[in-house]
Amino acid sequence: MKKAILGVCAVTLALALAACGGAPASGSAPASQPASASQPASEPASQPGSEPASEPASEPAEADYTAYTLQFDVPEEFAQLEEPPEGVSAMFQAADGSSINLVIYENDGSLASDVKQEDLVSLLEESMQQMGLEVEVLNLVFETGKLGDVCPYYRIDYTVVLNDVVMGQTMMGINADRAYTFTDMTGDWGQFFVDAIASITPVAQ
Repeated sequence: MKKAILGVCAVTLALALAACGGAPASGSAPASQPASASQPASEPASQPGSEPASEPASEPAEADYTAYTLQFDVPEEFAQLEEPPEGVSAMFQAADGSSINLVIYENDGSLASDVKQEDLVSLLEESMQQMGLEVEVLNLVFETGKLGDVCPYYRIDYTVVLNDVVMGQTMMGINADRAYTFTDMTGDWGQFFVDAIASITPVAQ
């Protein structure tokens, strides 16, 4: 029962956080992708005695993330459910109830644009209150960046304590077109999820 409650909690939180994006796209796509956070462009070192250029070099045009979809590698210990919960495009589950949820959206820039940490925390708290659960959110870390220098993303990592049971979650909303939620029920999947997130890759459509 405890595992079932946690599973419902995980899916509900995933959908609540994914609600920061737009409407889900019709149909679903296969899962797969490496997450390489983009490195900030380094500024060229000025050479001694050199004069600054009179005009800055023109910046390269930004890649159009709407021309990309995403793929990622699912850990082999996670089996895909034939009928995922409503609102979830694909769900992969391990024997202990840990899961990876995938929600596919219209690729319209709504998943990672102007998302703020306080908005996501408010959604977390509201979704938990609506479930009538008393939970504690710990170790929350929020970041934004670009995946492969192409697709903007936000990421939130946190730990939920529910009835003395600890559940770790990582949620990512990525332009192109999807939101991922990685839920670790037992603490056994840390490296597996690190590798899966590192496999998230933009693929030109």
